[in-house]
Amino acid sequence: MHIKKTQMPMSWPVPRKGKRKRFVAVPSHAFSKGISLLFLLRDVLKIVKTRKEARYMVLNGMVKVNSQTRKDENFPVQFFDTLSLDKAAEKSASSKLNYRLEIINKKFSLMEISAKDAETKIVKIKGKKILGIKKIQMNLDDGQNFITKEKFSVGDSVVLNTKEGKIVKILPLKKGSKVEIIAGKHAGEKGELVNFEELTRGRNYKIKLDSLKDAKNKSVSLPYKTILVIA
Repeated sequence: MHIKKTQMPMSWPVPRKGKRKRFVAVPSHAFSKGISLLFLLRDVLKIVKTRKEARYMVLNGMVKVNSQTRKDENFPVQFFDTLSLDKAAEKSASSKLNYRLEIINKKFSLMEISAKDAETKIVKIKGKKILGIKKIQMNLDDGQNFITKEKFSVGDSVVLNTKEGKIVKILPLKKGSKVEIIAGKHAGEKGELVNFEELTRGRNYKIKLDSLKDAKNKSVSLPYKTILVIA
């Protein structure tokens, strides 16, 4: 499926206006949170020129997302997902390239990473469910679920080893935590959680942005859905 460039999310990393292509490919799901493999391979990395070439790559096992082979060119790559290309492009100097989808200047951007880093991913914990004695289900923002004995709270982040499919570490949402802003006008910026602002319903989080580190007592108040604990 394709949409006009003028309809695509502002975070997608291609110009909204231009004479060449008026339409862009959309992912099969997670439209607001991700970008399709076709879009990344053809319009961002420019490794392929057509959907047919992109389909050939995925059907032949050349593309992995979070260490898992994906065989649908419409599969969505979401924030902090890793993309690994095996035998990808003749233009490439290496036979294997690894990227992480991050936000730079409010736009999605593929940042090249090492093969080792491509085996890990940070994901927000969005829910928990008690299944029995010392048996808790952790629900993650990307749709994954884990049964664990680890202590955690909703809003924390988890470091996953995507190759082995296991939890490496819990990153708690607390004062002093390092966070990244994943939505809004500060998207892509990093900072430190310095306080909480209690509201009638829920709370906001006061973040001292790294960009404001030279300013005295300056912070921004942001809702829960816009922040991700990264350390």
